[in-house]
Amino acid sequence: MASIEILGVDNLVAKLNSISNADRVEDAVNQATLLVHGQAKALAPVDTGALAGSIRPKVIRKGTTIIGKVYTNLSYAVYVEFGTGSKGKGSYDNPNVTPTYRDTPWIYTPDGGETFYRTEGQVAQPYLYPALKMNEKKIRILLNNALRSDIKGGK
Repeated sequence: MASIEILGVDNLVAKLNSISNADRVEDAVNQATLLVHGQAKALAPVDTGALAGSIRPKVIRKGTTIIGKVYTNLSYAVYVEFGTGSKGKGSYDNPNVTPTYRDTPWIYTPDGGETFYRTEGQVAQPYLYPALKMNEKKIRILLNNALRSDIKGGK
């Protein structure tokens, strides 16, 4: 009677399990990112709607690393989130970030020199950090469930 020996089955099973786990975690990160995205759009201050419309979600998977991002590429978005000048100083409440602010007023011209404005800045109108904090508990639950399902051997 002939016999066949297959080498590396244990490694194959381990790799398949890690892919399955990574897929579940990626799904959870995607759901978490969409939660924060929706909340950030709702919290963004509206003038023209451009800021809220520019907020995007993104999930990046590089090997075993999965990153969820909620971002905007508008040049003025950072000034809205953190505030500016002496008016912005002390108006941003995030213990992980300590922006610095200009203490003196400045003059700017939005139209190439036709009109000049003097400003002391603007208070922070955070929308990204609060969106994350408001969903922190839901995010933990999503990730815990994704990881726990792997321990139990399935969804």
